Amino acid sequence: MFVQPMWSDEVERIGFRRCAPFGYTLHGIGGLLGFVGLLLLFATLVYSAYRGVRSTFDASLLWLAVAAFGLGVAGRLLTGFARSLARRKAYRYDYESRVSRWVEDGVERTYTFDDWQAERER
Repeated sequence: MFVQPMWSDEVERIGFRRCAPFGYTLHGIGGLLGFVGLLLLFATLVYSAYRGVRSTFDASLLWLAVAAFGLGVAGRLLTGFARSLARRKAYRYDYESRVSRWVEDGVERTYTFDDWQAERER
């Protein structure tokens, strides 16, 4: 829930960004929310244990854990929505040939490993 799917290749990441720029931004925000939620969950557990040891634990501290899970869910939803924006353009990535494909304005667009290498050499 907290860790969003990562890119398997730079070609997939850049192809996704070119296919759905807004979706790419949402994917990044979703990943960040999930990470912050995971950090908040760990911090909540440590702080709750500390308060338990000092005998000052209060059940209201558990709302911090709920907030952490809420951030995780929000991150997952944003990532899912970002991927749905790319699916609207029939985005797909071929792992074997390292090619990102999508349809834009009725024309199939591609981003290949060779394109990526050419950009790196510039």
